[in-house]
Amino acid sequence: MAKITDIQKQKRNKTRVSIFIDGEFVCGLDEVAVASSRLKIGDEITADELKRVVEKSELNSAFERAVGYLSASPRAKKEIMRYLADKGYDKNIIEQTVAKLDAYHYIDDYLYAQSYIKSKSKKYGAFRISAELRQKGIAQEIIDELQGDAPEDNIIEIANKYLKSHKSADKQKLKRFLAGRGFSWDSINGAVSQLSGAFETINDDYDE
Repeated sequence: MAKITDIQKQKRNKTRVSIFIDGEFVCGLDEVAVASSRLKIGDEITADELKRVVEKSELNSAFERAVGYLSASPRAKKEIMRYLADKGYDKNIIEQTVAKLDAYHYIDDYLYAQSYIKSKSKKYGAFRISAELRQKGIAQEIIDELQGDAPEDNIIEIANKYLKSHKSADKQKLKRFLAGRGFSWDSINGAVSQLSGAFETINDDYDE
């Protein structure tokens, strides 16, 4: 059985310590994991025991990183998973970390999507917002429930702002702009019809 011969606080990261077994450096561990496992110099430790402490340390580290990532901005579950994977954590650690975040109510894809839609609908249409949410890993059923057949009431306000800053805009230009913002063709045609009087030039022959 191996013996812990030294435990040294790391200079670059005061929350981690270096573990030496039989005089050789073996690994760096989270200080909390070492304390909770009651490891001390002189203890004998098996490979399996060390593996469990390493996993506990990795979980602490991953959770701390994830909370820091979330503190900057709300995130979808898949975004957290991608972030931790990019930091080098393995699948098992990532899944346990996400489960812990979920249990603490630090992440909630439904509430995240709800907030995202409310924020983005000031600028964009349902198609674009749905595409962005899918890219962030939000389940399609959540998107469908929140977006549903909700009318794109914001399109008139967005179209008016565009026309005020583009005095020479015609129907074709406005339709292209609104399509780029992710609005449905039904909403676009309805808005253009409603705002026809605001155009300086009207192209009635525009082929959709």
